[in-house]
Amino acid sequence: MREPPTPKRSPLVTALVAAHQAERHVGDALTSLLVQTVDDLEVVVVDDGSTDGTSAVVERMARADARIRLVRLGENRGQAAALDVGMECARGRYLAILDADDEATPVRLAEQVAAFQRDPGLVLVGGAVAPWCTRHDVLGPVWRYAVDDEAIRVRTIFKSEVISGAITLDRQRAEAHRLRFDRTLRLGVDWAMSFAAMQVGRVANVGSVVMRYRIHPGQMTTGMLDDLGSDSTRIRRSVLAWMGVRPTDEEMRTHLAISPCNYWPFGSHPFFRERRASILGDAERWLERLHGAANRTGRVPGGALRAYADEILSKVERALEDRHADGAQPRAYCPVAAPLACVTAEACR
Repeated sequence: MREPPTPKRSPLVTALVAAHQAERHVGDALTSLLVQTVDDLEVVVVDDGSTDGTSAVVERMARADARIRLVRLGENRGQAAALDVGMECARGRYLAILDADDEATPVRLAEQVAAFQRDPGLVLVGGAVAPWCTRHDVLGPVWRYAVDDEAIRVRTIFKSEVISGAITLDRQRAEAHRLRFDRTLRLGVDWAMSFAAMQVGRVANVGSVVMRYRIHPGQMTTGMLDDLGSDSTRIRRSVLAWMGVRPTDEEMRTHLAISPCNYWPFGSHPFFRERRASILGDAERWLERLHGAANRTGRVPGGALRAYADEILSKVERALEDRHADGAQPRAYCPVAAPLACVTAEACR
């Protein structure tokens, strides 16, 4: 690993970009950070063993703006390892993550830093994102996440309530509690980090859009599927165990079937379609078990869980009423244009 010398003064924010084979998009990602309304920042780019021109793009931009620092890894170690390396190199009080193929909105850092300053108990802050098809230069419906700690804790049982390129950490508190990104995960390192953060403090999202989230064929989430062996299921099992529940495989299938996801319509998960005849009853029993565990352990607020469970059951009922949900395969779906506004011979994802 080759790291350039660092200046002595610590900036307010370290923006961290883990980049692998990102020559095509990393320049736009960095530009979006350099035009932030908060300019007291450094930008640390960890090139995770790229063999394309990623480092050349970063080096060219670093010559023009001294706030950019490049750290090169000799081999591809994975997103979590690259982020950990970047965290070790960071000097800012706050650590803002941006994926190399996404773009931050100009006020992202200002709004997230303000959230930390309003609530010193926060460890992690995310925000809303706009999915973005660069093939057609179209922004999709905004993905909004729960803003308060209680609601986020509840939703984290079912899905990630943050998105990796939009999270900012209080680096001092993260280091005090030895929070690190989980290197055993290929997908979901943001979800696992938010879970780790909520065990040592509060988490939040700002309500405004903080990032344009690029939808393209090369992204890590392309083709992902939550099954019993997936990284996302491992994370869910960890959260459930923390709140006092160890599900059977059948219960886990129910949990996956009713967990909302921005990448496909509710009710289209294979487990939902397989269990269509019994899914409503299965969901009611499972959610009641979760509520009992919440009341016993107190680690998830029971009232907020009850409200979200009611929301999920309403989604189940609506999906069962959808005549299209009977099919063996889910309908064509795009997070930007749902249902698909354009159908071409070459799939976007």
